[in-house]
Amino acid sequence: MKQRVMCLYRVSTKAQVNPENDLPMQRRECLDFISAHENWEFCGEMLEKGVSGYKLSANKRDKLLEIKAMAERKQFDVLLVFMADRLGRREDETPFLIRWFVQQGIEVWSTREGQLKADTRNDMLTLFIQSWMAGGESEKIGMRVKAIQTQMTTDGIWRGGTKPFGYKLVNNGRRGKKNRVLYDLAVDETEGPIVTELFELVANDGYGILRAANEMNRRHPDVKKAWTAASVRTILHNVTYTGRLHMNNLQSEPIESLRLVTDETFEFVQRSLQARIQRRYPTERKVEDDSLPDDAPSKAAVYGATMLAGLLYCAHCGCRLVGGYCTKQRGGEAYHRPIYRDYNRAMNSKACAGQTVYSGKRLDEAVTEIAHTYFSGLRETVDSAWEERARKHLRTDRDTAVKAAEQELEHLRKREANLRNEVILSISGESAFDKDLLQSLLTEVGEEIRHAQEKLARCEDERDTASEQIMLHHKPSTGRMRVSLSHILWKKPQCGMISAEIRISGKDVCRWKSSSRRKR
Repeated sequence: MKQRVMCLYRVSTKAQVNPENDLPMQRRECLDFISAHENWEFCGEMLEKGVSGYKLSANKRDKLLEIKAMAERKQFDVLLVFMADRLGRREDETPFLIRWFVQQGIEVWSTREGQLKADTRNDMLTLFIQSWMAGGESEKIGMRVKAIQTQMTTDGIWRGGTKPFGYKLVNNGRRGKKNRVLYDLAVDETEGPIVTELFELVANDGYGILRAANEMNRRHPDVKKAWTAASVRTILHNVTYTGRLHMNNLQSEPIESLRLVTDETFEFVQRSLQARIQRRYPTERKVEDDSLPDDAPSKAAVYGATMLAGLLYCAHCGCRLVGGYCTKQRGGEAYHRPIYRDYNRAMNSKACAGQTVYSGKRLDEAVTEIAHTYFSGLRETVDSAWEERARKHLRTDRDTAVKAAEQELEHLRKREANLRNEVILSISGESAFDKDLLQSLLTEVGEEIRHAQEKLARCEDERDTASEQIMLHHKPSTGRMRVSLSHILWKKPQCGMISAEIRISGKDVCRWKSSSRRKR
């Protein structure tokens, strides 16, 4: 009976899937290798396209997991690969993967290395060395690719990828390996002026990101994709529009044919956007929340610690409200007012009849009052539960103290008995200790036993009166809950305990959805 052979082919990049590249070569080599074995027959193949054997673990490779499942069902007898590194390049994983197949009764073969065995320690050492060398090759390839990418960026050559908005890809005659066409970046005649116009809106007209997005939607509507604050922010921060190609922090010299904005305009826009995001308030500015302590975490102190962020939803459109702040002038002095904003209403992405901005102070006060009412209704339940829990803990502590006192007394009595036996031996002349010394030790032990008996009696009395010793003034009253809720850093978690979703309509809290944590 012929052995059934399953072939596995893997390439690390999508480009290698091309009929002229590595994947067809692996298939041909494996089929020729099967033909050279008379007792083998081809039963199937698995292709891993663009899967790294070094960066990706075997537990995350779908095709390899399918092959392992087939091996458990005994659907093939031999696993064939072009080279051992097609199974993986990780020395801490690939040898054990091969051993797993061998333990399932599957022979693992390579067209170049022959049969891969994992029966002895020497076999495992050989597999480890092969995988370690394969992993080193991957690291060297990565270093070479990074060096090439760095040189291309420095020379102002487009490295590929998704082109930025405002540019197009053109073929200037460059060719890569195996005569593959390479493209260069060029300014798009239609999209380029739009990018310049966007920068002018921010630099000359003082537009913010959201306002600029709305203006671009009005001027240049696109049925396929709308302008959003995120897309506008990406464009405004992209240094490519100054004619510089970049890779991480590395930039090329400016290429005037790719320039859409001047360096001065780009730098002014960056400073303008940075000025709109106040990272830390100056000391002369005030936050409209006096309950914040001086040592509050910086995010809460800076951004106003919006209490209900993540809990508020618009009752009209169902979208989440986002917490933030707005800057106002009062008497020539700037202060910052917490707000909640409905970005769906602001962007007009779908119909919403609600407000765009809600006062954070008003909503916080309304929801906090509801929370106070909720906790007030729980007072009797909380008090009784606290008393029962305190009684149980106190009883446990008293029992532990009694047991410790009993053990101490028993230990002292054993010492006393041993000393008395030693005194009897001393009288008969069989002990090495003087009887006067033994008598003084007996006196000391007797005194310790008396103190231990008094301690035991005291612990037993405290245990019997444990229930009467619960101090009611330690119970958490409603007033104490109100004090804890007055601290803004405690408001959100306590509101989250009783509410998973709060819907807002106008100035009213129109719906309060219970939290699942309350049910527990």
